Amino acid sequence: MKEVKVSSAPKRVRKNSKRTAKRRISNGSIANKKMLAQRRRSSRKAAYGRRNRINANWVYQVPVPADGFKGAMFSIVLILSVFFTRKSTAKSANVVSQTDGKKSTRKIGKKKNSFFMLGILPNTNQVVTAIMKMPGSYKLRADRARAIINACSGNLLIVIPPATILAYLALLAAFVTAQTNMATGTRGLRPIRDNAWKAVENALNALMAVAQAAGNASPGTAIAIIESGSFFVKTARGKKEGSFSVTNSNTLGTLNMKAPGAARTALHVWEKSVDGINWFDLGSTRKVKTSYPGFIPVSKVWVRHRLDTDGVFSVWTYFYVTVN
Repeated sequence: MKEVKVSSAPKRVRKNSKRTAKRRISNGSIANKKMLAQRRRSSRKAAYGRRNRINANWVYQVPVPADGFKGAMFSIVLILSVFFTRKSTAKSANVVSQTDGKKSTRKIGKKKNSFFMLGILPNTNQVVTAIMKMPGSYKLRADRARAIINACSGNLLIVIPPATILAYLALLAAFVTAQTNMATGTRGLRPIRDNAWKAVENALNALMAVAQAAGNASPGTAIAIIESGSFFVKTARGKKEGSFSVTNSNTLGTLNMKAPGAARTALHVWEKSVDGINWFDLGSTRKVKTSYPGFIPVSKVWVRHRLDTDGVFSVWTYFYVTVN
C-alpha cells in the first residue's frame, strides 16, 4: 500500500493578472501614425481656441506717435500723402475677423480713397532734461566724471570758466586718490572716499545745470547742446512740475525761487555762487517760494537748494540762471 505524503505548507498558486498586456507600438506602424495625427489635431484645436480668445479680448489702442523732430516729420509726410494721393476705385478685400470658432471671411466690394485722420499729433511742448547716468561702481565713476568735465572744458555751447574747470579737476583728483587708497584695506578710508565723491558729484551737477539752462534757452538744439557736454537726454511730454526753479522778478537784481513741497518741519536752504566753486548762504525758509535781492544784473549765477529736516540734509539741486 502506497504511502501518501502530506506537505505541511499550502501549495502556492500563481494568479494570472486580469490586465491585458500593452501592445508595443512601433514608429512606422499604422497605430502610431493615427496617434500622432490625433495629437496634431488636438494641438491645432487648442491653438485655434486660444487665438479666438485673444481676438475676443482685443481692445484697440490709439498709437502714440514718435516724439521730437522725427515724429513731426512723420506727421507731415502722412498729412501730405492724404492730399496728394489719387482716388482709387479698385476692388479690395476687407478681412472680417470672427471669434465664434469659424474661419475668417472676406468681404469684396468697391472702396474709395478715405482720408487718414491723425488722432494724436506729436506734442511740440517737450521737456528735455539732462541726466548723468553715473555708474554704480566707484571705480568707473572717475572715468565718467572726467569725460563730463573734459567735454564741458572749452565748450562753446556750455560755457564754463576755466578756473571752474581746474577746480573741478582738482576735486576729481582727490577722489581718485581716496579711491586708490581703498585698495589698502585700511579702516576709516570709506567715509573719506564718500565725501570726496560728494564734492565731485556736486561739481558735475553744477555743470549739468549750465547745460540744462543752455538747452532751455535754445529748445530747437537742446538735445545737441546737452549731449555736447557728455550728458544724456531724457524727454517727456508737457510741462515739468514740482521741480526746483529760479526766475527773474520784476525788480532789478531780484530772483524768485521755487522748490518742491516738503514736510512742515523741513527748512528750505538756499545758496548762490558766481563761479560754481565758492558758495554763499542766502538763508533758510519754511515756504517753498521765496525771493532774494542783491544779484548783479546781466550776470550768470548758480543757485542751489536742499532740505533740512531736523538736521538730516537732502542732496543739492542746482539751477543756472542769467540775472536781468
